[in-house]
Amino acid sequence: MEKMEIRQESLTNKIKQRSKLPISTIAISEDNDDNKKDDFNVIHYILTGFGLQHLAKTGHLNAMDILYTFGSLIALFGCFCHLIAVSRIYFAYNTNMNVIFERETKIDLPAITICTNITKLANENYLLKKYSSELQQSNEYPQAKYLAYGKLFKNLTLNEQLNFATISTEQLFYQCKIVKPIAFERTTNEDYISCTDIVPIREFLTINKKCFSIGLQLNNESNDRFIIDHNTNVHDNKFSLMIIQLSNEYLDNAKIYVESRKIPYLAPIGGYINFFRANNTKFESISFNFVKTKNQLLEPPYRTNCRHYQEIGYKSLMHCMNHCKGKYFIDHFNGWHANIPADNDDDLNIYFAPIELRKNKTLDRIVSNECSKYCSKRQDCNNESFKITIVEEIERNNENIHLNDRFQLKMMIPIDLNKYYIHKPRMEWIEFICFYASTISLWFGFSIIAFARSIIHLIYQNCLIRAKN
Repeated sequence: MEKMEIRQESLTNKIKQRSKLPISTIAISEDNDDNKKDDFNVIHYILTGFGLQHLAKTGHLNAMDILYTFGSLIALFGCFCHLIAVSRIYFAYNTNMNVIFERETKIDLPAITICTNITKLANENYLLKKYSSELQQSNEYPQAKYLAYGKLFKNLTLNEQLNFATISTEQLFYQCKIVKPIAFERTTNEDYISCTDIVPIREFLTINKKCFSIGLQLNNESNDRFIIDHNTNVHDNKFSLMIIQLSNEYLDNAKIYVESRKIPYLAPIGGYINFFRANNTKFESISFNFVKTKNQLLEPPYRTNCRHYQEIGYKSLMHCMNHCKGKYFIDHFNGWHANIPADNDDDLNIYFAPIELRKNKTLDRIVSNECSKYCSKRQDCNNESFKITIVEEIERNNENIHLNDRFQLKMMIPIDLNKYYIHKPRMEWIEFICFYASTISLWFGFSIIAFARSIIHLIYQNCLIRAKN
């Protein structure tokens, strides 16, 4: 008992002695301990992260450190080469082309253009009234009146030829009707509507032809006016999509073009070569069909190097080229190019340039080079072409009396597979990032989470050191 009491007294005395120490002395000793724990070296941390623990502690390399260093250099070199290979693929900007074959679930209407000899379309009442004396003095009139009209037209401005000296749309067309598009489904109960209810028929003029284009979408009209809700996979396709009846007396083996509705008629000089000739003398009715091919290219830096010509005020490359060539002829020859179609959007108070200029190959090369500088040679980013197939030709007879003085065209529902060539980047931007990340992870076991934690730890330790200093 006495021993226990002695021990308790000694313990009590020690506690009293410690309690008499200043509080600041205790706090200082605790700070010293914390400084030892929180002392931090960035270089030490990095070396340890690369497996060079011995070098971090002693400042000397051992065999293990050398192996780690050699392995790290190999990994760094391999990763660098791998990243270069991935970069070459991406920055080559190559494309992959996907080809899709499908029938239309909603019919997207093309434009139909009908071209015939301008002399057959002569407005004889106007010409006889205004140019009676000139015609009477002509050796060809009246026996070869169309030849006389052709010579007379050369002395008329484009405005007079297009709007006065030739017949109008109303005189040529007996009828033009089309299956009602989506935009008209709520406004009429009829299955067909007039073509002019969608958009007016536009007239174009070259030195030898006058053309009438049906269904051009050139003024930002709604797409619903040109799309018909008809699924060719399940619906009946044995009826006409469009029916056109023309006055037979004004036609002379007319050319029928099927082209994109978003580009004005450009004629063969503008690449319009998809047509068929309508022998209106032999046949009273021709039915035809079409198949669409569409190309979608990519803008720079991709190698397809296409261009949206709407950005500079044109509908396509050839639209720009035609406009440029027409302007070149006006500036240099004070006349309109004989082969380029003109319409009422152009300045028509001008005459055609001498016809022999259109056959001058040297001049054509000069003009094309000049216009290529203005328009460039880059292809359209979206391009449509159409292949026409004649379905049926009905010869003239006495059975269809209502077609004796008419010629009928029927555009049938398209039932063949359309082709779509769609170019896409060989490597998307998000794929490029993923390849980079996976490559670094493959060679170094890199993790964004681990990297973020390391950065946060570095910042935290530096903040502690600065706060205590």
